[in-house]
Amino acid sequence: MRKLDSEQTLIQLVHLLLEFLDEINDPIDTFENSDFVLGEKTAYVECLELIQERWSKGSEYGIPQNIEKLYPV
Repeated sequence: MRKLDSEQTLIQLVHLLLEFLDEINDPIDTFENSDFVLGEKTAYVECLELIQERWSKGSEYGIPQNIEKLYPV
């Protein structure tokens, strides 16, 4: 596996977190009231919010403007 630079790493991380959130948001595959799922979802949303606040290119790579509206916690 080749080493990535910081921007490539952030891009992969953003895509991975959004993929995880899409899986969790699907009520068919998860239990909406599960404490574990809620904790996971909260952590992913907070990570994306942090990246969005500190990285000027976040929205260019798929981070929604209002993450919590799209993925309510």
